[in-house]
Amino acid sequence: MGNPNKLEESLKKLEAIPYHTQDRVLGYRDIGILRWAAYIIFEYLPKSLVFEKPRDPYSLLKNDQCLPIASDIPIIFSFWNWDFPSYSFILGNKRNLQYGENCQEPKNGNFIPYVGDDKLRLYLYSKEGFYFPGDTIKTPATLSIDMLNKKVLLFILHNGKLYKVFDQRTLREVINEGGSYRVYAYTYNYRLWKFYFGLRFFFCSPEFQAI
Repeated sequence: MGNPNKLEESLKKLEAIPYHTQDRVLGYRDIGILRWAAYIIFEYLPKSLVFEKPRDPYSLLKNDQCLPIASDIPIIFSFWNWDFPSYSFILGNKRNLQYGENCQEPKNGNFIPYVGDDKLRLYLYSKEGFYFPGDTIKTPATLSIDMLNKKVLLFILHNGKLYKVFDQRTLREVINEGGSYRVYAYTYNYRLWKFYFGLRFFFCSPEFQAI
């Protein structure tokens, strides 16, 4: 089902490249019926009625393992030039980012699952050059993160344990100690003192090894 030409047009608008993998990914089934129902009732319908863009439903995922996200919602009904659900809903805002500087064949371990609208820049740099998620780096190096979203919590994990937390959209953090590092980010609706409400998955990075 569906119109291949419309799919191609939608991918061009998103500047997205289709990629098929047999490895483990997260799909619409991982969101669960209850969270889908809550999303439709409290997010999608209210915002659509006032012509506001709803958040991507995949922001409801935990994604603790930082797995790639699949746009695998099936089209249920097609008639002429009309599809249900539409490709704009199926593709949403989610991306699996991979830096163009990496010329190797795409691997799940190099993708950055991301459900934001705007540009995201995440890399490390040192006097020896630039490094990207999934790479091995030599310390000292600086972790650089830039995005436009204001309400974002950044979590840096070191050897699988929480290392530092930042409430900011731009970060330059010096990495001096060896080990594995990973970045998780969540958006939030509002903050009351040290309590954050409405946390949603935003992006995560593959592990990079520091030596």
